[in-house]
Amino acid sequence: MMHTDVSRRNFVTTTSAAALLSATAPFLCANAAPAVDGGKTKNRRWLDTHIHVSDVGRDGKKRAKMLDELLDVLDRCDADLRFAVCPDAGYVSDMRTDPAAMLTANRMVYELCRRAPGRLHGCCMVNPNFTDEALRVMKICFEEWGFVQLGEMLTYIHNYKMADAAAEKVVRAAVTYDVPVQVHVGTYWHKKAGASGDGMNQLADLLVIAERVPQAKYVLAHAIGCGPTPDYVPWADMILDTLKGVFPKYPDNFWIEIRDFQCAALARTLREVPVNRLLSGTDWTTRIGPPFQNYGTMFDMKEGANPFPPEVASFVGFLRKAGASEADIARIGYENARELYKLPA
Repeated sequence: MMHTDVSRRNFVTTTSAAALLSATAPFLCANAAPAVDGGKTKNRRWLDTHIHVSDVGRDGKKRAKMLDELLDVLDRCDADLRFAVCPDAGYVSDMRTDPAAMLTANRMVYELCRRAPGRLHGCCMVNPNFTDEALRVMKICFEEWGFVQLGEMLTYIHNYKMADAAAEKVVRAAVTYDVPVQVHVGTYWHKKAGASGDGMNQLADLLVIAERVPQAKYVLAHAIGCGPTPDYVPWADMILDTLKGVFPKYPDNFWIEIRDFQCAALARTLREVPVNRLLSGTDWTTRIGPPFQNYGTMFDMKEGANPFPPEVASFVGFLRKAGASEADIARIGYENARELYKLPA
């Protein structure tokens, strides 16, 4: 993704931000709900299962205060926020061709998590094409470093399918470690989205491996969401249609991430997916900054153009509007992830 590296504090004053907000706000705010918690949600625990981080900026320079800057996002959030983090940017692309890059990337994640226990949780990203090294890195991540999830499995970047024999070995290893497997499922179709948006083929691939390895726990990454303009066509309804058509009842080993809580499919999702199988997985990244954008800013959007206040209170408002109870919200925002990751109560 291409971004102009403008800080959170300065972006809101730019004319480009105003123009983008003017063009996209009517579409994005169509389902908007107010932030009804009045900003008083710091006692509300919230664990996002899908966060991408990199300690290297887009200028190629190391971010010397990466942990401090990341924890600042958690500290200034209106909720008691925690992240499950995996690599991003150059760390991801390096894994395409260099097996050693897997350990380098996951070590970066570990170095952040070990210094923020209980607030940051590690997710192990591998490229199964380098099967032996992938299994070795998984052993380190899950046996030594206490990581909580395998993924994100980026099939479209690392050029494999979940149904491949190599990927199956990795999934079966995840079963032995009793960790979930987070698999990329494209959120929407767009003519410029490329392979990232090939959501239905990615879901079909996931269904094959799920049938072959039914004992694994699968997280359908950012399956419920929407794009920044009407040109982005969400897959959410088709994903729900497919699950409803393939399975006689909702599969117990499938968890679904909600990426965009203002999306039109949220109410249907709450009706059709058991509430204990829903997660908050927003795909928030550290690509802009530091200072990094506030948590709650939509993926691939500048904070100044966000169509709602970027805060957990907004997510809570969207969930209430879609029919979620307070117990449902507690489950979606925190308890389901805590149980899935086997974290202390």
